[in-house]
Amino acid sequence: MATWFLFAFGSAIMQSCVSALSKRAVDLRQYSKVAVSFIAIATASIILFLISYFIKGLPELQDGFWKAVFITGSLNIVMFPLTLKAFEYGEYSSVYSMSLATPIFLLLTSWIFLGEVPPLYGMIGVTLTVIGLIVVTINRKGEVEATNPVLGNMMGLAVALMGSISVNFDKIATLSSDRFFAPACITGFMAIGYVTYLVIGRKPILARRNEIPGIFIFSGIAVLLLLGLAQALNNIFYNYALTLGFASYTIAVKRISVIFGVIWAWLFFREKNISKKLFGAGVAILGVLLILLS
Repeated sequence: MATWFLFAFGSAIMQSCVSALSKRAVDLRQYSKVAVSFIAIATASIILFLISYFIKGLPELQDGFWKAVFITGSLNIVMFPLTLKAFEYGEYSSVYSMSLATPIFLLLTSWIFLGEVPPLYGMIGVTLTVIGLIVVTINRKGEVEATNPVLGNMMGLAVALMGSISVNFDKIATLSSDRFFAPACITGFMAIGYVTYLVIGRKPILARRNEIPGIFIFSGIAVLLLLGLAQALNNIFYNYALTLGFASYTIAVKRISVIFGVIWAWLFFREKNISKKLFGAGVAILGVLLILLS
């Protein structure tokens, strides 16, 4: 139990770093959103494949592995750039806090795909999580300007729903191989999807093609490489937790990352009313903990 929680908590920290770095990549406006997704995910995939091949060794694959990789990979191909788009429309901490809805949806999807049935405490936890979400996402004057906060939050909620489905297939893929090879294949599948879209759709890699002063194309690459490294570490911690505990519980603890997300919003993006958002996030986290302990 302690080991499982530590891995889930580590995933929570790395997930908050992934979201903060994603927000930073969007704000730089140097690369298109799909290019950001491709470079970061391809970096994570390469790291995971190297670990799988040189340290762990290639696993024996069981039935259902490639099907699970295809389903969760396809969902994640949509989720990652949609998250970046949500950050562009809405306020970072509010959009990021919508990820707390994933455990709510997962109570249903994990029952459908994994046969997990939540007890009464889990239902109470869901209610508290919803209340916390409402507190966090209420619009207030004086906060960082957002072009369309409602649309941004709705996009974040859509990502949470898709995430609640993909989690189940993440676990199936991991149990059908191992903790390194499964996420390596999933992120590799995503990278192939992104580069295919860039090539076939003739989409630009740079967001500002007419403003390339010298080494502009390389000036933001460090952020993307850090994003890829954070994503790889997130996948490692996350898959370890999945194999040691229930999918719904793993995601519940992972959503503690919203607390770190609100802190990063205050430190790096100068968002205001953080104390009120921390209160809302705290209520939601209490609900998450009830789900965990049920």
